[in-house]
Amino acid sequence: MLSLPSQLLLRNTDIFENGKWAIVNPSDAAIFDELRASSMDITGLHQFHDIYFQSENTSKFPQVFAASFAVDDLKEKQQLDGAVIFLPKAKQHLEMLIANMTDLVKVGGKLLIVGENKAGIKSVGKLLERLGSTVNKIDGAKHCGLISVEIETPNKSAFEIRQFGVIRKYLVNDQELKVFSLPGVFGHKQFDPGTQLLLAQFEPRCVKLVNMKGQVLDFACGTGIIGTYFAKLNAKVKVTMSDVSALAIYCSKQTLELNAVEGKVIASDGMKHVEGYFDHIVSNPPFHNGIRNDYSITQQFIAQAHKQTRPRGTLDIVANKFLPYSEVMSGLYFRSKTLVSTNKYNIYEAAK
Repeated sequence: MLSLPSQLLLRNTDIFENGKWAIVNPSDAAIFDELRASSMDITGLHQFHDIYFQSENTSKFPQVFAASFAVDDLKEKQQLDGAVIFLPKAKQHLEMLIANMTDLVKVGGKLLIVGENKAGIKSVGKLLERLGSTVNKIDGAKHCGLISVEIETPNKSAFEIRQFGVIRKYLVNDQELKVFSLPGVFGHKQFDPGTQLLLAQFEPRCVKLVNMKGQVLDFACGTGIIGTYFAKLNAKVKVTMSDVSALAIYCSKQTLELNAVEGKVIASDGMKHVEGYFDHIVSNPPFHNGIRNDYSITQQFIAQAHKQTRPRGTLDIVANKFLPYSEVMSGLYFRSKTLVSTNKYNIYEAAK
């Protein structure tokens, strides 16, 4: 079933009947099947690999997966007549997408935002006022809104994603790491306390880190702080990082470069596109899908991680105490235990 924002957008399909359009970060791949009129000229622009992969395999429209988008990414390499952005969770992420789309949409074209009321769609109009004077609510139903502006003010300079990034220095077990982060990426502008607790189990002189060797996977890498820490502290390991977000992939690559270490960074929906077997998997896994809790993401990850862990390999994760992962791990792995328990987090370790 289509998400509520997608259902609202499909009440207004006439907006796509003229000109070249982009749909940015749709919450459903199926929306492209609903917009199947031969006269429509639509491109899907994605920062999330799961929806991109589904869309690429099912839609007749061209699809692009990237951290940021340029006119050269478009099929005919021409500016758009309009774009629709699905409202992201973070306001700064939306501001970044608006700036990016203002490069792609021609002056006189339209920029639309669609999203749920509880996600903040009602406050979007104020962000669009800087682009033009004609900000309108096109439609409102299903607890969602669709807001539009005609672009009158182009960007003064070409969009550059790095301008939205922040470089912070963090002490990780007394080791300094530089971390690059962008809006919309987990760990933006902060050293997540759960990640801190997880990495505290791998102090530079501890047996766990000293004896670690082989292939290490940082699943749901975010800004890349976990994988970069292992790559910097242990030359015996080869690090792979994976995330569903193109923004996280970009950040992790930047973080590796800032710390002058090497690692492989790949986009993947869960473990679907992570190939090979690992001696150690370490993660602060997600339990949100958009603004909703989704425990199945980590449950599926744990099951697949077991399949791709070598014999005597380990899985270490941090999770909020209320999350039901202990039973999942103990049901799959030869040995599973809680290493640390605080009033908010548990650190679990399992061995195959």
